[in-house]
Amino acid sequence: MKKIAQDSFKGQHVFVGIDVHKKQWVVSLRCNKMELQTVSMNPSPLELSHFMKKHYPEGIYHTVYEAGFCGFWIHEQLIALNIDNRVVHPQDVPTMGKEKSQKRDPIDSHKLARELENGSLKGIFVPDVFHQQLRSLCRLREKTMREMIRLKNRIKGHL
Repeated sequence: MKKIAQDSFKGQHVFVGIDVHKKQWVVSLRCNKMELQTVSMNPSPLELSHFMKKHYPEGIYHTVYEAGFCGFWIHEQLIALNIDNRVVHPQDVPTMGKEKSQKRDPIDSHKLARELENGSLKGIFVPDVFHQQLRSLCRLREKTMREMIRLKNRIKGHL
């Protein structure tokens, strides 16, 4: 899509849907019920922030992405950059029939930006860094315990 020319977005809300992947993000931007632009970029919250400030200066930015493999580091960095962000559960995003049959990254990012603008997305709970580390520690303990039990059972089987 072509970018809509405007000198300043002062006081206007810019809604950003991010389809997150390991090597690139597909980002769709909306403002005033209009699709502004869809771009692919490197997976970096800082790069996204610079892009929005360059192309949509003085706007009020709201971003959203689906929870998944990447965890919450994107959320933490966007919040640190003073960008309002939500992490949503993928099944909580309202989807039309055509969007289900044509699953592509630009369609997903459009859908996220549209639903964020409509106000139909509710974010999930994002634990702070301390609690994320506690969860990681508990998972490591569980994994180690399962491995010990498995090894003990193997030894008993050989005896």
